[in-house]
Amino acid sequence: GRAASGRDSSRWRSRSLGQVVSEVLRKRRRISRAAPRLQRPRDTDTGPDPRLKRDRGNLVDHDGFQQWVDTCRPIVWLPAGIPSAWRQRMWVMMADHYLDTIAVDWGKTVERVMGGLDQDVLGVRVEKDLRQSSLKLYGGADLKRFLAALKRLLVAYTRWNKHTGYCQGFITPAAVILTAMGSDEGAALKVLLYLLDHVLPDNYFANSISALTVDVTVFHELLKIQLPDLWQHLEHLYRAAKQASDGRCVLPLHSVITMHWLLTLFTSCLPKDSVVWIFDAIFFEGSEVMLRVALAIWAQLAE
Repeated sequence: GRAASGRDSSRWRSRSLGQVVSEVLRKRRRISRAAPRLQRPRDTDTGPDPRLKRDRGNLVDHDGFQQWVDTCRPIVWLPAGIPSAWRQRMWVMMADHYLDTIAVDWGKTVERVMGGLDQDVLGVRVEKDLRQSSLKLYGGADLKRFLAALKRLLVAYTRWNKHTGYCQGFITPAAVILTAMGSDEGAALKVLLYLLDHVLPDNYFANSISALTVDVTVFHELLKIQLPDLWQHLEHLYRAAKQASDGRCVLPLHSVITMHWLLTLFTSCLPKDSVVWIFDAIFFEGSEVMLRVALAIWAQLAE
């Protein structure tokens, strides 16, 4: 049994990272489909208000768009990511294509979700959370004006997708997007809803953190395959802490840390320039990029 297990482990380690990640991601999708807690209730209204939809007669050329994406991918993997002069345009083009795909009337959307932002309960809550957040890095010299724009952006997204609603975890990713968009609130809203509604798995920021839990579970297996020595070390620390806990609940260290990284899209642990580059990769390659980034950080910590 041990010999077979050793051969299996060696087989995994001999494969490329791309092959291993692909296999783990297939398991991630199987877990997501099989977990009832990830399925939205049938009677729950999800996504944008149907009144914001338009006729599907004038959709973009999907083949042409895919060719553009394939052409842009090498640019994403430049050492500094997408050049800053191109980033706003490229992110917005990705978001515009998604909005065309779901046939959204953007003019009606802006009028409905960004108009009349009074001081309701949601606005007060968002404002309170913003005051508690460290956003000087993104706000620049006029932090007060930036926070006001960020508040409008968060409230507008909540109006757009009432099923997901508002989550404090949105704040820093939304700040990254607003900064990249040069404080263009309309463009920032497009990119934010593209990220939250299309790129990330469903329910990623739900109160149950069900989809996030799936990613942490999948990452645990990825860490075990790719960094077995580190995984064994962390498991040893976990068992020792559990033994000394007197019956109290103890979570694995790597699960707690990795969950925080994923929940904040790495804005809590990496410099601003690195975070923006990761957003470039997420938009063009998908949310599995986050698992790759987390693995790379753990590999650095292991050294």
